[in-house]
Amino acid sequence: MNRTRLLGTVAATAALGLGLAACGGAAPATPAAPASAAPAADPNAATCDNLLKLDAVPTPDGDPSAPPDPEGNKTWGNAVLPLLTGAVATAPAEVRTPLSALQPVVQASATQGAPIPFDDPAVTENIAKYESWAYQNCGYQQVSVMGADYRFEGMPATLRSGPTAIQMMNHSAANQVHVMLIAKSPDPNLTVEQVVAMPMDQLMTQFQPLPGAVFAPPGQQGGLLVDLAPGTYFFLCPVGEEYGTAPHFLQGMINKVTVT
Repeated sequence: MNRTRLLGTVAATAALGLGLAACGGAAPATPAAPASAAPAADPNAATCDNLLKLDAVPTPDGDPSAPPDPEGNKTWGNAVLPLLTGAVATAPAEVRTPLSALQPVVQASATQGAPIPFDDPAVTENIAKYESWAYQNCGYQQVSVMGADYRFEGMPATLRSGPTAIQMMNHSAANQVHVMLIAKSPDPNLTVEQVVAMPMDQLMTQFQPLPGAVFAPPGQQGGLLVDLAPGTYFFLCPVGEEYGTAPHFLQGMINKVTVT
């Protein structure tokens, strides 16, 4: 559930192998080792699973200056509402409060087609709270990045595939919002320099943007939960024209990441 386009239980089993030594006859029986206790179930698994799925629901596309799209908002709200309700039902107290505060917003979209108020500080704050909780408690691959002017500091060049929790703190000296959009590349050999040189219409048609994005106002933190498939990705900040400048990724705020 993010500004641009709005998790899993792992079961473990252990096998105990018993061998018999033979030298002309059977070896004396050896007492069986006591069975080890099964690993405790993760109490956060259901909440995390719903939040991962929730972040994968794309928000309605469209021109921000155009009239609201009630039907698109209803579609989004009705996809998100059961996931949010499920997360609230299983969430521990520290994250249940911000999740519950988001329910009326999602309900209004689902039933009335109300616009999604991602410009409301209370909404973005509650989203940031559940993203931060998930980063700390869901056991997913963690990516912690600083958004500066104009670069992502701390971005790894490689990541494992699978559920990933991203956290970005915005340290903009220019008092600008930073966003992290993830786009899958059609060509693993493309370089950052080649991507930056591409016409915008080519970028929009050839790359596959993932649902969701990290959104962080100046001095604040944003996050995202995403299930990464193997491939080549570019992490970039599309913000810029809002401030009368070139998009931030054209100024260096772009990283190539290989997911294996």
